[in-house]
This record gives sequence, structure tokens and C-alpha cells, in this order.
Amino acid sequence: MVFKRFFNPYFFVFILLVLFLVVFFKDLQHKQEKVFFEKNYKKIEKIYTNYLDDMKEHSQILFFNHIQDNYELINLLKSRDKSSNKYFQIKQNLENRSNFYKKYNIKAISFYTKEFNPFFSTLEQKSKINLSYKKKLKSLKKDSLLFFISNTNSVIKFIKPIYDKKYDLSGFFEASFDLPKLAHKIFLKEDFAVTFVFKKILLENKLENKLLKKYSAFKYDEEYLYEKSFFSSRENLPSKNLEDEMNENSGFSTVLEVQDEEYIKTFFPLYDSFTKEKIGYAVFTKKDLEYSKISNKYNLIILFNIALAFLFLSSIYFYNKRKNRCLSIEAKLESIMRSIDKYVIVVETNTKGDITYASQAFCDISGYKKEEILNKPVNIIRSPDISKKFFEKMWGKISKGEVWEGEIKNLDKNGNSYWERGSISPLYDQNKNLTGYRAIKVNITDEKQLQKLNSILKKELFSKISEIKTMDQLRIDESKVKLMSQILDTFSNEWKKPISNLSSSILEFENRVDKARYTKSDLKEFLFHLREEVKTLSINLNEFRKFFIDSDENDKYNVYSVIKSVVDSIYEKNISLNIKGDKNLETYGIFYELRKVVSGIVTNSLDAFKSKNIENGKIDIEIIDKKEFLLIKIEDNAGGIPEEILPKIFDHNFSTKYYTNTEGLPLYLAKLIIEKAKGEIWVENINNGCCFFIKLNTEDRREKRREI
Repeated sequence: MVFKRFFNPYFFVFILLVLFLVVFFKDLQHKQEKVFFEKNYKKIEKIYTNYLDDMKEHSQILFFNHIQDNYELINLLKSRDKSSNKYFQIKQNLENRSNFYKKYNIKAISFYTKEFNPFFSTLEQKSKINLSYKKKLKSLKKDSLLFFISNTNSVIKFIKPIYDKKYDLSGFFEASFDLPKLAHKIFLKEDFAVTFVFKKILLENKLENKLLKKYSAFKYDEEYLYEKSFFSSRENLPSKNLEDEMNENSGFSTVLEVQDEEYIKTFFPLYDSFTKEKIGYAVFTKKDLEYSKISNKYNLIILFNIALAFLFLSSIYFYNKRKNRCLSIEAKLESIMRSIDKYVIVVETNTKGDITYASQAFCDISGYKKEEILNKPVNIIRSPDISKKFFEKMWGKISKGEVWEGEIKNLDKNGNSYWERGSISPLYDQNKNLTGYRAIKVNITDEKQLQKLNSILKKELFSKISEIKTMDQLRIDESKVKLMSQILDTFSNEWKKPISNLSSSILEFENRVDKARYTKSDLKEFLFHLREEVKTLSINLNEFRKFFIDSDENDKYNVYSVIKSVVDSIYEKNISLNIKGDKNLETYGIFYELRKVVSGIVTNSLDAFKSKNIENGKIDIEIIDKKEFLLIKIEDNAGGIPEEILPKIFDHNFSTKYYTNTEGLPLYLAKLIIEKAKGEIWVENINNGCCFFIKLNTEDRREKRREI
């Protein structure tokens, strides 16, 4: 759609012309690159052939100077002695000549018998020649430069028969050349990075595993391997998939680009000298400026044509884009103005305050039509509830060129009030002369109504909350009265026994007085019992007083001693009552509260033993120090608590025959006592009984006030 108005014949002719030029110059570039590759391949072929000739020449020099006339060595070869002494004699004979073959990259020298069995090698591992190769090697009548893969490595070997003085065949001489060093030599002299790569399957079939580890995968085709060494690779070129090209038998060249530099990589095929099968490639790599010039020249021509076409198309594109953008902006502005007119309250006046523009939203809220409101003073919507001073201050501010912001109450055509929030700003012409004012406002009538409603609801809510707080306080006071009543009932049971004992002692003493049958010792005994019972009442009264009065007196106590006093006060036959734990553990609180709870739990277990006729009853009490708190476990073997009531035994007003009362003190009250001391109490059925757990806080609370 952008180019629709510009698709004319001239446009198509121009595009076709550009495409034709691009294709023409690209084809011309390919032809010149092909000529360049052929020339480069012949050059490399010549370099490779020259180096093979050099190897052959060096091998012949070594042979004629150090082997052919070395009759001592020839005699050793003809000797039938197979002992290790013969091996060392040959090695010693060659030591003085070792510098020569190292100088010319000769990796190793080997000798074979005339049956071409391995006889001697400067390498630790001798090459093994398969049977088919042996037959072909035996037929050699002159020296040969061979390329094949043996059991030790892939090498170029110079092989020449050795004859004695009578021209009888004595054996074969072999010089193996170091391929990585050969590649290094070519690199130094010709500035080519050379890598010899071989088929992976051939190396795996012929090389031993430990020797195969010296080879690494060739990154351009993983079906080929190269020998890892210091000289094996000097290139850092990107990887490229060349599997299809390397599967062909012919040589080829390819181009690799690295940071705007172009490298020519030429693959020269290597063939087995016997089977004529391709075994790998000699890969020559070199940065070439000539190819770069060819490539750059045609790339510039093509880029120029593309740039020309791009410039032409861009000019059309941006022209249409700018035009469409202007049309789009005009459409958006028109849409925005319609939306503003419909939803935003906008009023413009001249400097006298007469309305020159009013939006539809203003007309909707004020009830006036546009023709009714234009050229009328803006005071037509003024509310009498707003003071004259307010308007004077507002007009004074905008007359100075400042912006007014705030809320204002107005009247519509029917006399109904409405609220607006907004701003009034001055309007200027091109010469910065004041021409009028513009008010932009929003309707906040609903917001004002909501604020009023919120105020009423807040007052009602505050009143309700005060009423609820009063009722909650009454419930709390009622709960406290009930709690005190239950505690008084508990303590009254404890006072009955000493009061009853007092009554019995007084009655008995009165009978003796009436019958005049008492002695001085009877009087002393009566007084002793009287003091003991009064002492018991006094202790109970003090403990009762401490239960309700906050005091720091005796706040710290020994837990073991409290529980020990409970155990010592119980005398039951056939009942085992045990206590264990640290005797020095202390906590803070009122010791009577803990003794009361523990005594009640133990008494309930005793009642359960009697009710269920359990003999050999057992109660184990353990005190455990958990560092941050103390844990008291009271476990019996009375059969446990029924599972259906277990979760309810600490509930208010819940009762059953066992495990719910502690000497008249309900378990929910026992829980309240423990929780008042910042502790916890719970129960679980364990083994053949139940176990009460009492967790006591060891925090020093003597400076804190307790709450009942």
C-alpha cells in the first residue's frame, strides 16, 4: 500500500536493470575466482611435488653416503644372528650419522630382511607390513618414494633395496619422514600453513589404540583425523562443513573469511602408493591478497548497484511514510479532539471572560447547548455558595499569567449544583500577547457525595465500635468472675479437710472436759494438732492470695523440688511413681500453680488405675532441659484417653470421668494457669497410656506484670 502510487513502468525497468547488473557482475566474479583457484592449485601442486623430490634426494644422499658403502652394516644385515647384541651393533653403527637424517626431517631409519620382515628401526615400535604390501615391496628393483599408512603412523617412506658386493639382495633400507615437521618447513619457506589429514576409518583399522590417541578430529570433516603436535596447526579459522567436497577424490579449494581477511584453503589429495586409494589430504592454508582484490572489486560493484537501488526505493518509501505519517497524525489528532470534546470539560474565554469555546462534555454537565453558551460570560454557571473573594483571588492569579488549580462548585441550567476539579491557564498568540484563558476540568460531584457519605459512615462506625468494646469488657469481667468462682471452689475443697480436723479435735476435747478425763499431755497434743491445722489453713490462704496478686516474692523456684513434693505426698501400693531429670533446673512463676496441675494429673492417673483394676500401674515423670524452655512429661500405662474426646478435654465446660479434673480443678483451668505463665500444655496417647506435656518458659519474668 505504501508503494501503490509509485508502481509505474519506470520503476520496474530500473529494478530489472539493477538485478541484471548484479547477476552479470556476480557471474564475472565467479569466472575470475575459478581461474584464480586453478592457478593456485597448480602452484601448490608444484610446491608439494618439489618437496617430495627433495625428500627423495635427501634419502638417496643418506643411502649412498652412509648405507651403500657401509659393509659392516650390510654384513650385520646378512648375518643370521638374531640376538639383541646384533640390534645394538646396528644402532651403534648409525649413531654417528643420526645428525644427518634429523636435519632433513627424517623421522626414522628402518631395515628389513630380503623377505621384508622388520629387522631394525630407530623407533621403539617397529612397523608391521601386511602380506599384500610385502609382495609388492619384494618386487622393488629400484628406490621408491611411497605414501601409505602402517601400523604405527601415516608417513611418507623412501624404500631402497640393499645389495652386497656381489650384487646379491641383502635387505631393504627405509627412511620415514616426519609429516608435522615437513608441514613446518613448508610454512617457514612458502608461508603456507600445512596440515596432513587422513581418513579416520583407515587409521582405526591399521593403527594401534595407543597410537590412535595422537590424532584429533579435523574440524571441517570429522571423518578425517590429523596428528597432534607442536607443528600440527597454526590456524585459528572458523569451522566450515566440507564433508561433500572431501568425499570426492579430486582436490579443491575453498575460502574462509576472518575479520574482513580472506584465507584460501587448498585440499591436495593423498593416495596410497600400493592401492591407489585416497587416504587423506595435504591441506594448504594461506591468506591471499589477490583473491581479496578480486572479491572486493566485484563486491564493491555489486554493493554500488544495490545501494543505488536501495537509495531509490528508500526515497520512495520515506516519502510515502512521511506522507502517511502526517495523515495518520491528523487522523489521531482529530480522534483525540473528538474524545476530548466528548469526555473532557474544556472552556475557553477571552480576556473579558466571555466564552469563545465549550466542549460537548461542558454542555452535558451544564445543561446548555453550544449556541446558548458561546459569547456569554462565564459567570452564568457561577454558584452563589462560592464567595466573591474566591473568584477575585482566582482571576487575580490568572491575570498575572499564572496557572490556577483547585476545586469549584457551579450551577447548571436547571439550578442544580455540581463540583469540578481542574486548572485554568492563560492563552497567548504568536507574539506572546494574552488572548484569553482555557479551563480544563473533570466532574467530581460523585466524589464529593462519596466523601460526605464516608463521613457519615465513619461516625456510625465509631459509635458501633465503642458499643462493641463496652460489651466485650462486660464479657471479660463476667469470665473473670466465673474463673474466680471456680478457683474458690477448688480452694474451698482444700480448706474443708483442715477445718474438719479442727472441728473433730475440738469436739473430742470438749467430751474429755465434760467427763473430766484429760491430762496435761492431752492438752499439749490438742494444742499441737490445733497449730498444725491452722498452719495448713494459713499456707493455703497465702497460696490463694498469690494466685490473684502479682508479686515477685518466691518467683524463682526449683522444678524438680516441686514435682518431688507431689510424688512424696502420694502413698499407693502396687503403683510405681518415678521421677527423673536434672535436680537443679529452675524457672520463674508461682510454684503452687505447677504443683497443683501436676498433682491433679497424677491423681487422675491413680483414679484410672483403680477404676480399670490395673495392677502394677506405672507413672513416669521426666524433666527435660530444652535450653530455651523446660518440658515436663507425665506418662502412665492406664490405657489412654478415647480418641473421640482427646481433642476436647481442655475445652470449657467439658467433663468426663477421667483425665478432665485435677483434684477438682478443670483441665481447661489448668491450661489457663500454664498459659498464664507463658507456657503450653497438651496430651497424647502413647504406647498403652497417655502422656501429658507441660512446656515452661525459662525467661526471667519477675520484672513483668502477670495477667489473669
